[in-house]
Parts: sequence; C-alpha cells; structure tokens
Amino acid sequence: MARKELNYAANNGSKKMSAKELMYAGAFAAIYIVLMLIIVMGSGIVPILYVLSPISVGAVCGTVYMLCVLKVRRFGAALIMGALFALIACSSNMAGLVMALCTSLLAEIVLFLGKYQSKKMYLLSFVVFNLNMACPFSMLLFARKRFFELSVQYQGQSHADALAKLLPEGIYFAIVGFAVLGGIIGAFIANKLIKKHFEKAGVV
Repeated sequence: MARKELNYAANNGSKKMSAKELMYAGAFAAIYIVLMLIIVMGSGIVPILYVLSPISVGAVCGTVYMLCVLKVRRFGAALIMGALFALIACSSNMAGLVMALCTSLLAEIVLFLGKYQSKKMYLLSFVVFNLNMACPFSMLLFARKRFFELSVQYQGQSHADALAKLLPEGIYFAIVGFAVLGGIIGAFIANKLIKKHFEKAGVV
C-alpha cells in the first residue's frame, strides 16, 4: 500500500484518545481559533470581507483542521475544536452555540462513518465542520435586531449601517453557502499541502 494511503488509514485500534492525542487536539484547536480570530477581526474592518469570512476562514484553516483529525484519528478531535469555537465565536448567541456544537458533532459522525480511514470522509468532514462559520450569523434568523445592536457596540453605527445593506432578510442561507464553499476550498488546499509537505515531513 502506498505511503499516502497508509497516512490516511493508520489507526492502532484504540477508540479513546491518549493524553498525547488530547494534547495534540487541544493545540490544533488553539491554532485554529487564533487563525480564525485574526481573519474575522481583520476582515471585520471591511463589512463585505466580514460577510465573506466563512470562505476565507475555511480556505485558511482547513489545513489546521485536517492535521488535527489526521494526527488524532479518534472521536473527539473535531468536537474539541468545535466546542472551543462555539464558546468563543458564539458566546452571545445561544442558538449559534448549540448549532456550532451540533455541526461539530456531525463532522465527527462523518469521520466515524469513514472509520477514520477514508480520505474522502476526512475531506468531507471539514466541509461539514466549516458550517460552524455560519453559526455566529444565525442571529440574523433568531435575533436580527440584537445582531445589529452588537455591531453598533463593537464597530460603530456607520459600520452597522453598511452591514445592514449587505445583510438583507434571508441572507443567512447565502452565508451557509459561503461556509460550504469555504469548506470545499479549505479541504482542497489541505489535501494538496498535506500530500506535498506534511506527509513527507512525517507530521501525519
């Protein structure tokens, strides 16, 4: 069997994460969150970039996610990352927090269905996981007024007014589409980078 196939299929049979694997999951989750915050906070200065952040975060952070789940190959790695995301990105949005946790659990189920061996399921799991990036925007569905009140609080009235023009009723479903697109782009980039660099270096 080729090395690249072994890198996706390797598993020692244990169903529980070891302390070392838990450490890896936590470290990659922290890296993911830092990168996500840098992108979102940076793009938040320009309203249109903020709206498109599910694409940019997916494209940049997909590799971190893939390294995490490939390094651990156990149930819980994606959920740890998603739980940290939910607590930080959806702390003022209970509906979004619950949605983010459910999305992360769904990503875990995708990995489980692939028996932690299927390359396609690893890539698909990130497409599902990146739906998390639509969860903070769920306030547009459940608490639209509060969403713009927070925008005024953090960025000012002019910024909130610009966002209001970009985020009409029903735009949430387009943002979900952005998250799917970001997940696809991120999975593609991650697959290329892992093949070209991380497998050769023995990282995964």
